[in-house]
Amino acid sequence: MVILNKAARASFSGRAACIVMLVGGFLATSVARAEDKNQPAFKIAGKVTTLEEVARQDQASFYDLEKKRFELVERVAKEQYLDHFWQQRAKETGKSVGEARKIYEDKNIKVSDRELQETLDKFKDHPSLAKLEKKEQERQVRDYLLERGRRELFDGIVEAGLKKGDLVIAVQQPEEPVYSVPVTADDVMRYGPELNDTKPFGCKGDDCAITIIEYSEFQCPFCSRVQPDMKRILSEFKGKIRWTVRDFPLSFHDRARPAAITAKCAAEQGKYWNMYSILFDNQRNLADADLKSYADKIGLDKSKYEKCVSNPAAVEAKIERNFQSGVALGVSGTPAFFINGRRLSGAMPYSEFKRVIDDELSGKKRKVKS
Repeated sequence: MVILNKAARASFSGRAACIVMLVGGFLATSVARAEDKNQPAFKIAGKVTTLEEVARQDQASFYDLEKKRFELVERVAKEQYLDHFWQQRAKETGKSVGEARKIYEDKNIKVSDRELQETLDKFKDHPSLAKLEKKEQERQVRDYLLERGRRELFDGIVEAGLKKGDLVIAVQQPEEPVYSVPVTADDVMRYGPELNDTKPFGCKGDDCAITIIEYSEFQCPFCSRVQPDMKRILSEFKGKIRWTVRDFPLSFHDRARPAAITAKCAAEQGKYWNMYSILFDNQRNLADADLKSYADKIGLDKSKYEKCVSNPAAVEAKIERNFQSGVALGVSGTPAFFINGRRLSGAMPYSEFKRVIDDELSGKKRKVKS
């Protein structure tokens, strides 16, 4: 939940009215669309194309649009509910809104000496604290803990309001699209955090509870950032998960395709993940000479490797199949992940991967869309 600072909250009521007016018009259109999926979007030579038909052509973009709309409404609703809550406390106590809020916060937000010391011990070497005197360290850490407690308190107030029915968000949360992304013969699977975890582990045959298909390329800095989190995911869910990477070389990265060819040639000798790892570890050094040195370093048969890279038609066909499969799914940038068909785009944090995986393992199913 977004918690505004004091100055922002002071001016929120007036701005909220403007936001609600804007949202109102947006909602009117959106609700009509939700009620009538056959609502016309445009006509060409008299032939009608409906909104539903347009949405099917780019499910990801339409979902993102609907999600942003829902989140905007949700944010405004929660902020106004908090304003309502403090006004009610003011009426009950006979105090001003500011005083009533402070009394409530002081009563419900506590920082114990033990919690303070444990947090100080945890962050004592952090650059922003290490150079400060002990009293200032304590003050800053206490302020941090109080702010964290404030956020948790506000979240609890809103959750209680939702459960009691005092706060009802009438706008429907959009249904997340789930894509059919079957594994193919071109996919090289990995089942754990180690480079040699290439055989099914804990899965029935090759049928794992979680399948992650990543669209990536070796020159993409954001793809590199996700590597530690992917290893963590593979470690935490080993026995339930498999992961594969599909090439999606972007045109403005001139070394992405040669690197992809090198990785595919390594795959022909059973060392795709070894090459995958060394290419990301040396992302700034992807010249032909560099690629050849990496082949030597991971122990590829030199003659087989050189034959593959000098006549790459077969592996280039695999790369192109990967790329076109991503285009068909609406992938336009890297990295893009499909977790059991559910899309995550960009260098998402570990928590987002875990959220979707936990959701899938809990048995929550969504309708698969082609």
